[in-house]
Amino acid sequence: MKKVLVTGSSGLIGTAVCEKFAQEKWEVFGVDNYLRSYFLNSKEAETKGQIQEIQEKYSNIKQFNYNINELKQMENLIKDVDAIVHCAAQVSHPRSLEIPIEDAETNIMGTLNLLELTRKFNPDIPFAFLSSNKVYGDYPNYFNYQILDDNVYKRYENCVYDSFNEELPIDRCGHTPFGVSKAAADLYMQEYAHNYGMKTSTFRGGCLIGKNQRPVEVHGFLGFFTKKMVLKEKLFIYGGGYRVRDNIHSTDVSNIIYLWVNSPKQNQIGKYGTPYNLGGMRQNSVSIFETMDAIKAKTGIEPIFEEAPERESDHIWWISDMSKFKRDYPQWDGLTKDLDFIFNELIEHYIKIYDLDIELKEKDYFKRIRN
Repeated sequence: MKKVLVTGSSGLIGTAVCEKFAQEKWEVFGVDNYLRSYFLNSKEAETKGQIQEIQEKYSNIKQFNYNINELKQMENLIKDVDAIVHCAAQVSHPRSLEIPIEDAETNIMGTLNLLELTRKFNPDIPFAFLSSNKVYGDYPNYFNYQILDDNVYKRYENCVYDSFNEELPIDRCGHTPFGVSKAAADLYMQEYAHNYGMKTSTFRGGCLIGKNQRPVEVHGFLGFFTKKMVLKEKLFIYGGGYRVRDNIHSTDVSNIIYLWVNSPKQNQIGKYGTPYNLGGMRQNSVSIFETMDAIKAKTGIEPIFEEAPERESDHIWWISDMSKFKRDYPQWDGLTKDLDFIFNELIEHYIKIYDLDIELKEKDYFKRIRN
């Protein structure tokens, strides 16, 4: 039985990756130090217990309460696995402005330590890294945008590009410490492929979503907006409601990672380390205003919100171009979870955990208004 090490195994993507590999009959070693609620300064961000729920379904998952910077413990695991999927991180760009050292210790040094241990003790295995589209900083904001406001859309639209690919620059712009730390880790992943020959790849995620997210105001916009609206609580919209994000479900992320791990590809010059944008693309794109309209249609609840100042280095508009991954992996069938599935799952999840007297309506809302 093959073995995979998954860091950040109790988080949204970590749990999805653990479950995917367990379903595929791999032995899964999960590592998590359960510091998400500390990093995000909120008990609501706590993920402890999520991987344990997955373990109840799969006997081939083992969970370890380690920090990825605990070198001896990580060395012992890395020596014995056939692949690594690195999801552990400090995940919030607003929060990183408050804790830049801790952000770097986790996102930069944690990644570098894992790479170096792998280079020394198991250099031939595939090593996937969950990077972020925040490596591009606020460079996407340098383009021209116009407001589209009609019966279907209520959003900014890019006047030049339909989506952003991996050729977008990552420097000459503002990032926040989080964007810097993820960019540094991303480049280290590429460096260990180019000059040490390791089989690495980086996946620059946009808005990753699913019921295991545990969203808070500083991380997880779609889950957080859904939770606040169904609880009839006030929202703050930072920088305006026309901002656009594309959303990809955690199971689609795990499918993509699993596909890459089983067939890592070299680039045109025979090197690994390829970066891929990872997101819901145009089909799963939604603005803040569109999000609130959808939740209102699906629950009958009016949003309560207040405009707030723009956050540092935040994206006005982001839609991922995944054509590079599709070219490298033509067997990929594309996204399996659309916006209606994502919204319905979130709403039903919060109805259940908060025991709310809400009936989910308009289950095909996006299919109806966008087709």
